[in-house]
Amino acid sequence: MNSFSEFVKDWGYWAVFLGAIVEGEVVILTASALAAYEYLSIYYVFLVSFLTTVIVDQVLFWLGHRMGTEWITTKFKRVAKVRDEVFNLLRKMDVLFIFSFRFIYGIRMASPLIIGSAHVNPYRFALFNTLSGLAWAFITCFIGYVVADMVMDGRLDSMPRSYLILILLIIIALVVGIGLKFRRANRQSPPDVPDQTPDK
Repeated sequence: MNSFSEFVKDWGYWAVFLGAIVEGEVVILTASALAAYEYLSIYYVFLVSFLTTVIVDQVLFWLGHRMGTEWITTKFKRVAKVRDEVFNLLRKMDVLFIFSFRFIYGIRMASPLIIGSAHVNPYRFALFNTLSGLAWAFITCFIGYVVADMVMDGRLDSMPRSYLILILLIIIALVVGIGLKFRRANRQSPPDVPDQTPDK
């Protein structure tokens, strides 16, 4: 047990850092759960995940802003596959999409690059990227810590199963609803989206 504790304390925050680079919720959830058992500090887990995800997306934004759409779609084949979808969502939803892209699987790593290449105002992106990173880190850390804390205290076992099912259904409905909203907005957007959009 002592060796496990020392291993987590030595490498836990590095794992959070690497997980936050790719917005790996499983890593952050696990680290937050370990924080509930006092192997790590929940405050440091939150701080590392928040700062890492915001800084990484800012770097990707500036890379796209600097190099342009043609360069990033040539260098990154995965970006080229989702370019039109991201442009459509950005044009249709603007601020909401900038705030929400890190919650959408399949396009979230490519989104900052493409948003930057669209010449969105850097200050506008920085503001909503920071708010989004704050929300993402808080929600992920909160869920991992609270669930682990409830398990540790035995409160999860004492909670009526119907309540757990209801909470799970609400979470699934929210996730599916958000996904459908973005997909619907993307289908309703014009099919031809220019490589560059004016500064906002």
